[in-house]
Amino acid sequence: MKVPARIVEKDILTSSERMKALVSKKELDRVPVNPMASVYTALRAGISVREFYLEPEKALRAQELSIEIHKYDGTPSYSIPDWSGWDFGGEFAFHSSPLHALPFLAKRAAQSADDVKRLKLPDPKIAPGAGRMLVFARLARARGYTVSIYGGSPMGIAGSIVGPEVLLRWFYKEPEMIHKLLRLSTDYLLLVADLFIDEFGAENCSAFCTYPLEGHAVVSPKIFENFSLPYVIEMHEQLIGKGVKKWLIHLCGEHFHNLMHWKKIPLVSRSVFTIGHEMDIEKTAEFFGEDYIIGGNVSTTLLQLGSADEVFEECGQIIDKMKYHSGGFILTPACALPPKTPPENVQAMVDAARMFGRYDY
Repeated sequence: MKVPARIVEKDILTSSERMKALVSKKELDRVPVNPMASVYTALRAGISVREFYLEPEKALRAQELSIEIHKYDGTPSYSIPDWSGWDFGGEFAFHSSPLHALPFLAKRAAQSADDVKRLKLPDPKIAPGAGRMLVFARLARARGYTVSIYGGSPMGIAGSIVGPEVLLRWFYKEPEMIHKLLRLSTDYLLLVADLFIDEFGAENCSAFCTYPLEGHAVVSPKIFENFSLPYVIEMHEQLIGKGVKKWLIHLCGEHFHNLMHWKKIPLVSRSVFTIGHEMDIEKTAEFFGEDYIIGGNVSTTLLQLGSADEVFEECGQIIDKMKYHSGGFILTPACALPPKTPPENVQAMVDAARMFGRYDY
């Protein structure tokens, strides 16, 4: 297929106006686009991964610069890899090479059942991960942005505390330890959420949830149902009950056989579900229906390794499928934007949204 020349018209709405119109089901000028950029913005701004994750003010500015350059619709966000395992006592570390590599836990907070039994809830105000997230939230709120609360998954927190390998082994050998970890993880997420809600107000908070360990490549739908689901339900009940009405939920990887369980989870109308490249975006949108916004699902491999024309073409194909989804659509990558994505490929996403995603009322 010959890639068409990019005839890109100027936007009519601002990003803020566009996102508000999407949520309220009002007329849009074009499909919104959010590349879910984090460390990518650090490399573009000339700061190190260490600076990005340890100095929240630099992370905020790097993301604002990227938005200014590319004119996409996302707003700055901040989530430190394995932040919860760090808070519980893990040893946080950075790779010396390559420079764009994400930080990791050199040692987990717990490595045995006895270790888990000794764990105590950290104080999020002074914990190294949650404390930095709070600093970023204050900076972001001062700039007029909505504050993001990490809303789960509790299984992701448990995996950060002991490591995914231990977690997977314990599903069969130490199931009671899994539930103890999930209880502890849920309690900590709610403790952090309360801190944010008390300071910023629920009306200024949105919940951001990711589910990487619940995908079919990691665990079966039955494990999701028996272990993760009860705590996910509790998280949603608690945060919705506290007044959090904005939700972004990322289903990382293949989750098709888990979708039926989302009918059991309390959801706020107009929540956003972003999905991985492994999932059929049209079937997923059909499942959730017109009350929910779908985001996705440009291949992250293509974004990092493909040409700008290839990215432009794939984005056009996805927009063609999803542009008129009754619940609304946002063009996003299948997961977080790879740090080494060429800038021209990020711009290709925005150009595709402006060319193929324009609405003609």
